[in-house]
Amino acid sequence: MEIREHSHWSTISLRVRSKQLGGFEFLLMSLIPVVVLLAIDQMSFISGWNEGRSGLLFAAFFIVVEWYDARKEVQFRCNKGTAISWVLAATLLTLYYYGVFVLNLNHAIAQAGMRLGLPEMPRMFSWVAMWEHVAFASYLVALFASAYGPGSLLKMITPVAYLLGMSLMFLLDASFPYASLGPMQAIVYAIVPIVVALLGFSEIKAIWQAESSRLFIFVKREGVEWFKGAVDFFWPCVGVHSMIIFFMIIAVMIAKIDAPRARKALYSVTGAFGTFMVNVFRIYIICYLIATEGVSKAKAFHESAGEILFMAWAVLYLLTVVKIEDIMYLKTKAGIAAAQRTGPGSSLRQA
Repeated sequence: MEIREHSHWSTISLRVRSKQLGGFEFLLMSLIPVVVLLAIDQMSFISGWNEGRSGLLFAAFFIVVEWYDARKEVQFRCNKGTAISWVLAATLLTLYYYGVFVLNLNHAIAQAGMRLGLPEMPRMFSWVAMWEHVAFASYLVALFASAYGPGSLLKMITPVAYLLGMSLMFLLDASFPYASLGPMQAIVYAIVPIVVALLGFSEIKAIWQAESSRLFIFVKREGVEWFKGAVDFFWPCVGVHSMIIFFMIIAVMIAKIDAPRARKALYSVTGAFGTFMVNVFRIYIICYLIATEGVSKAKAFHESAGEILFMAWAVLYLLTVVKIEDIMYLKTKAGIAAAQRTGPGSSLRQA
């Protein structure tokens, strides 16, 4: 029986590696736009998912993870062609943001969306955000492909998949706002009853009106029910996009581990269920805060901490998967070593 070299993600398992920093220039060039945006427009990173740039922070995290894991597996090419490609990519991205901050490009993009027949919404948040994510994904692909070769793009698949996945969600939200996209809206009817049950365990009364997709929240004080607020549940704000994207990220990362296909499938199914339950818990917290702290604090949580729950879940789950695989690998290795020590060859040598 042969044991393959053990190679779970060194990034996620946080193992100590040598101090070689192959392609550090790529990491620096990838993160500079996010750092600059944070410096000049920090408030845009704490807005809701289709109103701000918090998605770029998650993309930056995935860039660091993928770069750290792949920096010894791909050869960084520092040549004239790479330099020209990087200058061109940086120039185009700079021109894009110059248009956004100086030339009111987002207004022109919103107007173009309305001319294409998209439903008119305040400043066309999702339509505008889609193009920003596409621009950043294109910049990242240009940097990586020119430095490592187009054939190595799979080594940077997680941040690119995240950015393009978000872009697709933005496009769907811009094209089918509120409850107009039936299949996506159907997930609401699976989530809300669970949230209502959890609120009931917390002694918070919630009345769900399916026809209007609205949940009314009440608390009882001294025998009197007090209305605390209402929540409109449409697929974009109920976390459908986050469930899809973070499950996709979990599935991509699990596909990279050295494990049998059946176990990978089991990990993926468990990851999907866990992602769903994290979303239910996130919505429960929002409703609980409405009942106990008020709408303003619930909204603040929704706009700032909500997405962080998905990130924390994804990282913790992947760490757990790696730990399980490490334990199983060590047990298999120990079993084979024991079998070799007690095998026929060992008995003959002792004789």
